[in-house]
Amino acid sequence: MQAIIQAGNTAPQTAKELAENVLSWAKRHNLFTKVPLEDAVDGADVQFVANGDAFRAQAVEEILRKKAINLVGFSEPQKKVVIFTNGKVSKTDEKILPFHSAGFTIEYIQGGIAQVKGNPPPPETPKPFNLHQGRYTCGSSIFPAHCIGAGTFGLIVRDQHGDLFGMTNNHVAGACNNAMPGLPILAPGPLDATEDACDPFTIGRHHRLLPINDGIPENIAIGVNWDVSIFRLSDTSRVTSMQGMAFDTPAVVAAPLPGMQVEKVGRTTGRTSGLIVAQSASPVPVHYQVAEYGVRKNVYFESVYIVIGSNEQPFSKAGDSGSLVVADDGNGSKVAVGLVFAGNEQRGLSFILPLPEIMDKLSLEIVSGHHV
Repeated sequence: MQAIIQAGNTAPQTAKELAENVLSWAKRHNLFTKVPLEDAVDGADVQFVANGDAFRAQAVEEILRKKAINLVGFSEPQKKVVIFTNGKVSKTDEKILPFHSAGFTIEYIQGGIAQVKGNPPPPETPKPFNLHQGRYTCGSSIFPAHCIGAGTFGLIVRDQHGDLFGMTNNHVAGACNNAMPGLPILAPGPLDATEDACDPFTIGRHHRLLPINDGIPENIAIGVNWDVSIFRLSDTSRVTSMQGMAFDTPAVVAAPLPGMQVEKVGRTTGRTSGLIVAQSASPVPVHYQVAEYGVRKNVYFESVYIVIGSNEQPFSKAGDSGSLVVADDGNGSKVAVGLVFAGNEQRGLSFILPLPEIMDKLSLEIVSGHHV
């Protein structure tokens, strides 16, 4: 079915414009689920026309109200808009819902609610860490020494003075904004420091973070929210830039793009692959429930990409937070594109932050070829 979703008499020229029109139309007609997405969307005057069929337009509205919209994303390379719904779209629904609009494709995916949870499950790999030539690899378990928990050591980075740091999420090593500078980061994380683990050691000490501040976009500047933390490496000879035993951290950082095939190595699920299906068209509300730090709040992020795992398997699970996301550059080489920070395990979705912006904000460069 063809449809037109536009503001005034102007047809959308980009997938992002169409996605924003869908969001505004959905807000005006109360089609969002109970997640706080509505607070991030402007309710502009957008019209929905289904081939001039008013009855069909009303039916579409009723279906999406029942299914409830969680999130809307877009892909410029594929000229596509993705509507993430709380309920599954049925075969009967598909006969009524629009799949094309103004030259763009519309896709429906169940899911879209982003969550950050503590208390990660046991690793699905033999061990939650790897040693390459006796050195601790990226993609392995880490966590502050004063808490029982575990996340992922994403990558090694270098500052303008040549000093080396480890990078992960704020909610992993930054204690959700509360880590004191110098706080020891343990490898493996205390949760994984079992009788079968290597000798735990202080891989580094907390140095700096990008915050995760709660509050709706109308009240706070959400552009500062990036959920990233770096820790100064205590002994650079004890770590390697290898991502597990799979591959070296790429030397090049590139922007993530919908349609990219990606992979990561993480503490819980190890090496997995997936597809970037969309970039969010609006700020994404992420629900944080991190018992290790007593944190429960909603945090909005402006720049988020959504990944679906391959072979109906999750791209990431709790404990994989902080994992580096890499893609093929089309010429047989890998590029680093993002950092895993949230997920929706039930629907096999992961949410990643774009790495180029992170590196720019912290004035860092990626490290490759370190003890490989």
